[in-house]
Amino acid sequence: MATIRLVPSIVYNAAGTSYLTISNEDNAKTNTDSTTYATVSNINASTTSRYIYLRGFNFDDIPSGAIINSFSIKLKASESGGSTSSSYRPVLCKGTSTYSNAYCDAITTSVAVRTFSFTQDFETFRDDGDDFGIRINCRRGSRNTAASFNIYGAEIEVDYTVPNPATVTSTLTGNGTISPSGATTTYEGAEYTLTITPTDASETVTVTNNGVDVTSQLVAHGQGNTVTIVPDDVTTSSIQSGSSYAEYAVGHSAESPSSSGTSSNMYASSGNTGYAEYSFDFSSIPSNATIESIEVRCYGHRENATIDSSHVSQCAIYDNGTAISEAVDFPSTSDSTITLTPNTMPSSMGNVTVRHFVGYYGGLVLGISFEVTYSVGSGIDHYTYTYTVSSDATIAVVIGSQAQPKLFVKQNGTWVEVSKAYKKVNGSWVEQDITTIFNSSTNYLKGEN
Repeated sequence: MATIRLVPSIVYNAAGTSYLTISNEDNAKTNTDSTTYATVSNINASTTSRYIYLRGFNFDDIPSGAIINSFSIKLKASESGGSTSSSYRPVLCKGTSTYSNAYCDAITTSVAVRTFSFTQDFETFRDDGDDFGIRINCRRGSRNTAASFNIYGAEIEVDYTVPNPATVTSTLTGNGTISPSGATTTYEGAEYTLTITPTDASETVTVTNNGVDVTSQLVAHGQGNTVTIVPDDVTTSSIQSGSSYAEYAVGHSAESPSSSGTSSNMYASSGNTGYAEYSFDFSSIPSNATIESIEVRCYGHRENATIDSSHVSQCAIYDNGTAISEAVDFPSTSDSTITLTPNTMPSSMGNVTVRHFVGYYGGLVLGISFEVTYSVGSGIDHYTYTYTVSSDATIAVVIGSQAQPKLFVKQNGTWVEVSKAYKKVNGSWVEQDITTIFNSSTNYLKGEN
């Protein structure tokens, strides 16, 4: 196991220099061992909330393929004259949108390292990249009373393990393509997928992994056809205000959204959640089609930057009234696109819809692109082979009927054909397919009759 401490590289003054000034800024770009600090001074008389953000944690410093065992997020700071109410405590955020229930104790006059509580996983924050940050509210405690905040540093402390490396080498005999081809460096425990595309779809495909026939594990994929469909109708449920705004998205894609309602919002009553449900005309997809993949893109916004149960603006895919995707929040009060993919594929598209949920503070959708890739009939376009890597491996692909090679060894001065060959793998002799030997540069050390 190894430990790394990721520190911020960006100090963003969202309020502007008319409200907040920062001195010794680089002192905030360190970990929580630091004894020096950057000072943020609130120079405006009001008690309005003013924010700075610590961003730019270099997640790329964690080795590729590393397994995250645990992590924590910490901030070292103190204040003078600022508000110490828990309502104004530091929170974790993406851009300017805060994460729900992701905060540390309020900053006080005591210099202390404060550890954040949160429910999000590491991948959520890593996917945010430089947009991930810590928002610090530099609000004055009292009007006309000077306030300053000393920021010593912040860190994401990550405990991780780098798995044992492994090399998977893929080879091809016959007409077609494989991807990836040749040697691929990966790790034990990682998932490896090989895509096999025959030039002639009628040709037989066989695959061995370290000489073991794995042809039965191939997954066949048909020729993909892709259509993108926009909403043709919408109904609403439990919307207190703005239900008519839901119609703006009808007939519009995420790439060509409605120009109406860019500052409008629909919302539910206090303590409740409502939704707009968008339906689509999937009649262009043949009834006998096999759905290969679905991607839904929704363009819209939220009414309030806060993300919690009363500040909802999120979308999900539904099939006959049951959610088949995760609900994804609109991250900002500015219009942007979110992407939905199903956890389970629908057997047919007849009852598939998209729901946009809102709370007391809501939002609006201005366009939806429902992209469906499907295949028809038994025609095969390509195959995939997926397995979990356990050690170095050679995957040999044969497309079409190939003449079976013969292997000979010299015994007492005479060449004798043998039917089996063996390779030493992790200390044990493993039987190899004869074809594999002729498709590999590996030295095979033993032959038997």
